[in-house]
Amino acid sequence: MSTIIPFEGSKLPAYLKNFDTSSLNDDLTAHASTGGFPIISIKGKIFTVVRDKERNVIPNPKDPDSPATSVDMVIIKANKGTSKVFYANGYSEGGESAKPDCFSNMGDRPDASVKEPQSKTCATCPNNQWGSKIGENGGKGKACQDSVRLAVSTPDQINDPYLIRVPPASIRGLGEYGSMLKKRGVGYNMVVTKIGFDVESPTPKLTFKPVGMLDDDGFNAVQQAVSSDVVNNILGAVFDIVAPVYEDVPKIVAKEKPAAKPAPEVKPKSKEIEVDLNLDDLNFDD
Repeated sequence: MSTIIPFEGSKLPAYLKNFDTSSLNDDLTAHASTGGFPIISIKGKIFTVVRDKERNVIPNPKDPDSPATSVDMVIIKANKGTSKVFYANGYSEGGESAKPDCFSNMGDRPDASVKEPQSKTCATCPNNQWGSKIGENGGKGKACQDSVRLAVSTPDQINDPYLIRVPPASIRGLGEYGSMLKKRGVGYNMVVTKIGFDVESPTPKLTFKPVGMLDDDGFNAVQQAVSSDVVNNILGAVFDIVAPVYEDVPKIVAKEKPAAKPAPEVKPKSKEIEVDLNLDDLNFDD
C-alpha cells in the first residue's frame, strides 16, 4: 500500500536526493509563456520591443525622452536562408495580426501550414521574381518580401533572445559585416554588435559594427542559447515532415488456388504530421 507524503511537509521522499527534477520539469515549463518570443521592430527607424502585444520604444541612454539611434546586441544565431513573406493584397498598416497568404522561413518552399501555396518552390514562384511589384514611385521590387531572421539579445541578458528581421536593403550590409569578422578570425556570436540606422536611407536600413568581444561567461551563455527552443522558434527552424506518397502501388494478389480470389487493392495512406506554427510574429515592421 502506497503512502502519499504531504506536499508542504518537511519530510521528503528519498528518491528526490538522486533525481534531477529540473530537466524533467522542462516538459511543462516550455509552455509557461504563451506570448511567444519578443520582437525588435525597426518600423519608422525606431527600435521598439514588442513583447506580449505590448510595444515599448527603446530609449536613448543619453536622452531618455528620445528613441535610441542604435542598440548593442549579441547576434546569437542567424538564419542562413532568406525568409520570405507574401501578402496577396499587400501588407497594410496596423495589420500585425493578419497572417500572410504564403511564407517560407527557410526561403526554399512554402511552409507546410500555408493553405494556398503560391508555388511549389520559392525559386519558381512568380511573386519572388524581380519586377513582380511596382512601388508607388514606379520602382521595381518583389511581391514576396525577403528578410533575414536574427536571434539577438542584450549582452547582460543573453538568455532572453529577441527576433529582429533584417530588411532587403540591409541584407548585403549584414553579409559584408560577416565577411569582415571572418577575415579577423572572429565569429559573429563572439562579439557585441552595434546595430544602427543608415541616416542617408529614406527607409529603415540597418548598419552593423563591432563594439567588443564577449568574455568567457558571455560566450558560454551564447552557446547554451544557440540550441534553445526559443532561438529555434525565432529562426523558424521548424520543418514539415510528410510521409512519402506512393502514386503507383502494385496489387497484392493471393496465390492461385481453386477457390481463391484476388485480394482487394491495397494502397497505403499518406500521413502528414502537421506543425503548429505560431504565425503571430510574422508581421513586417520594416
